[in-house]
Formats: sequence, structure tokens, C-alpha cells
Amino acid sequence: MEVVETAYAGHAKVLASTVDLSTCPDGIICVGGDGVVNEVLNGLLGRDDLKEALQLPIGIVPAGSDNSLVWSVLGIRDPVSAATALAKGGFTPIDVFAVKWIQAGVTHFGLTASYCGFVADVLQLSENFRLQLGPFRYVIAGILKFLSLPQYKFEVDYLSPEKNPNLESPIEKCHGQLSDDSKVKSGTYMDSSTGDNWVTMKGEFLGILVCNHFCKPAQGLFSPVVAPKAQHDDGSLDLILVHGSGRLRLFCFFVAYQFCWHLLLPFVEYVKVKQVNVRPVGSTHSGCGVDGELLQAEGQPEWQCSLLPVQGRLLGRHPRT
Repeated sequence: MEVVETAYAGHAKVLASTVDLSTCPDGIICVGGDGVVNEVLNGLLGRDDLKEALQLPIGIVPAGSDNSLVWSVLGIRDPVSAATALAKGGFTPIDVFAVKWIQAGVTHFGLTASYCGFVADVLQLSENFRLQLGPFRYVIAGILKFLSLPQYKFEVDYLSPEKNPNLESPIEKCHGQLSDDSKVKSGTYMDSSTGDNWVTMKGEFLGILVCNHFCKPAQGLFSPVVAPKAQHDDGSLDLILVHGSGRLRLFCFFVAYQFCWHLLLPFVEYVKVKQVNVRPVGSTHSGCGVDGELLQAEGQPEWQCSLLPVQGRLLGRHPRT
């Protein structure tokens, strides 16, 4: 085993993109948070020998400020349990998704979630407090952004995996729940060549979250689940839309989320998807978060989030296997 300590942000990506795969046939173990895992993933998927790189398992020893991936997928919260699981061996397949900035042709890969709106803004602001506050920086950034909450307007298109008559109900629900001044335009259209349904809408959204698994934080007492219907290997993404604007609505969402009641709120929409396209409107922040990393874009970008036709592998066995 060779141990390498990263020296700067992005170093793990460089290492994964240049390492001789024959020297690490058993995989690469990341000691850190979700950000280090994401760097290794993007380093591997940027290689010329992509087929071989995809077969290389990634192990995780949680030691960062956010360890949602290993906790959600493998049920591991601490380093000792992680080391034990790695020693026992085995693999867990996991879906991989890509977030592409369409205009620039820039693609970033992820394993956990992509998000726009309030959460992306908090992520950006929290970087100012990384050295001083550590994991607590998210709380401080969240409070500050809550007090100066802007309006977020987006155009959203999503592709459902199959024709489903229930898809019309979220659209009708949005029309009935949002006020007239939200100016939401929504509708459905069908791709006759595949039988898939596209849904498109425009309006105010406090948050747009695309989840690849349960997405439950390792920190906190309750460890609430963001996307309770999501599975890490089900070949689909789970989209959560928090419609509307204002501090009261945002406060209600986060209180309900702590008790896993957020999907019961009338302004929250939840749907299984194959692909999501998001376009910020007006002065809305154009950044997009992926696995704790903020992707910055210029102008009014279009973000496309979609599953890859291949799966990655995590070292360690899922509890149900």
C-alpha cells in the first residue's frame, strides 16, 4: 500500500488521472470527505484508459466535514467501521451521473447529488469560513444566506423514465399551489421515439436537488434523508423541486426536513428522472453544486444532469448484500 497526502485542492484529481493503474489493482482508498472522493472520481473518468479506470474500485474512510456518500450507501459513519468493511472486501455498484455546462462543454462527474438555488449559494458562501469554522461553516453560511435570501428563478426540464399518468399530478399541483405572481409555466410533451415524457416549467424555486441515493448527512442527531425513494444503483435520479420563494417557506422546508416530513409539504415536488436541465433566469446565481463542489459559470448557463450508462464500484458491501 502506498500512502499519498494531498497538498492542495484538486491534487487527488491529478493523482487519480496520472497514476499507473497496474500499481493499484485493488483500488484507491480516499481518507477524507465527499470532496476527495469526487476528485478521485473525476480524475479516473478523465483518463484515456477509461474502461480500465472505471473498473478500479474506490474505498472511503470518512474523515471530512461531509461524509454523506459512505454513510448513505454503506451505512458507515466512522473511520474504524470503514477500515473493517474495507478489510472484509467486496464491492457495491453505484450509479454515476454527469453535470455538464452546455455552453462551455465542461463536464463534472458525481456520485451523491447536484443542486441549484439556496443550497448552492450556501456552499459558495461557506468557503469563506472553511479554515476558521470547519464543518460548522455550513451552519453559519446558511444563517447568513437565509437573512439575505434572494429570489431564485429557473427554467427546468426533466425527462421521466417512462410514460406515467401520475406525472401530470405534480404539474397540476404546482398550478394550484403557487401564487399568480410566480408566473409558472409548465407542461408536458412526449418523445415518440422512446416513449419518454419531458416536463418543462419556469418559475421561482428555492431549491432544485438531483439525488443519486438517500443523501443523508453523517453529521447531526437525526440524520434525515433527503430523497427517501432513491437507490444508489437503480438507474435513475431523484429530483426534488422546492417551489416558491421567501424565508417562511424555506424555514418550513428545513424544519420538516429534520423530521423527514419535507415531501409532505404542498410546495415540494418529488419525481424519478433520467435527465434534468436547469437554466437560471435573470440575476439568479448561476452556480451549480456537485457533491460539495461548486461549479461556477458565466452568464446564463444551462446545466444538464444525466446518468452515465456505466456504474462505478465502491469498496465494501452494502448492508443488504
